[in-house]
Amino acid sequence: MLIQNTEELRYLTGSWYASNDFDRVKEDIDDETEELAQIVGDDIIDLAKEIQLKSDPTADEIELLKLIKRPIAIMATLRFYQTNLVSHDQSTRKIKVDKENESVPWEWMLDKDDEAHMNKAQRAIDRLIRFLDKSDFPEWNDSQEKKDAKALFLNSTKVFGGYYPIDNSARFYYMAIPLMREIQTLELRKALGDDYTTLLEAFQNTPDDLTDHQKILLELARRAQALATIALAVRRLNAKVLPEGIVKSLKSSSQTVNASRPALTDEIKYFSQKLEADAFEMLDEIKRERHKTKPEALDYQLLPNHDVRDKFIGT
Repeated sequence: MLIQNTEELRYLTGSWYASNDFDRVKEDIDDETEELAQIVGDDIIDLAKEIQLKSDPTADEIELLKLIKRPIAIMATLRFYQTNLVSHDQSTRKIKVDKENESVPWEWMLDKDDEAHMNKAQRAIDRLIRFLDKSDFPEWNDSQEKKDAKALFLNSTKVFGGYYPIDNSARFYYMAIPLMREIQTLELRKALGDDYTTLLEAFQNTPDDLTDHQKILLELARRAQALATIALAVRRLNAKVLPEGIVKSLKSSSQTVNASRPALTDEIKYFSQKLEADAFEMLDEIKRERHKTKPEALDYQLLPNHDVRDKFIGT
């Protein structure tokens, strides 16, 4: 287990009480360790366990271990708090409070507290991934996550943010890689045609030697990929994993008591369709750009062919 005791948990979260029973949160720590491994990979978690056993870790290793432990600690304590609102005995569930000095929080207070913990954990994961991206750890730089990112036109968090604001969220970027790969494989490959492979290889291997034509295609491809990815993300991903800026765009703009309510299904659909329309416009721009050098690149006919043998009325 990466987090060993109450003192360490209190240092990492700032909210864990020394009097809390550490044994009751151990399983939550294991669960959240596995959840983090789904984002950064098992090799990084295994590396953290190795570092913890070292007698003389380097400064970078110490920092990495702390950054890995922090989101685990925050989320584990949140799960503990959520399941510790009531006590359980043989008869029923109960709540125990000092009526003179304590009171049970309102539900909206609990929701706000949960949201604050989630935001803190997400920022901690973002900070961890930014550190890994700048590091020389082969467990990260040679990981499948990094390889998947390098195979995309939007090959980093920073590049993605240049085309659509995602609050510099590295966590969201890596979670959205399957969506970006889907857009690139199904939509961009079709729009770019035989330019797809040459553009991708040139971009990956000799980015400074791209022709003007390739630079324009790359710019359009990135814009289309970013817009289409966000459109898919708001439909397929839980709102809790989306960057805060996107979530705010989804919420009602009505100046009423419902102004902060979650977006309705119709609103999400409308938001997604608007982004998809913008993405399709970029795909059309790709076809037009290719048409300048390859007239056959357009996959539709500007004018229909006329055949006198067709038995249709004409004027």
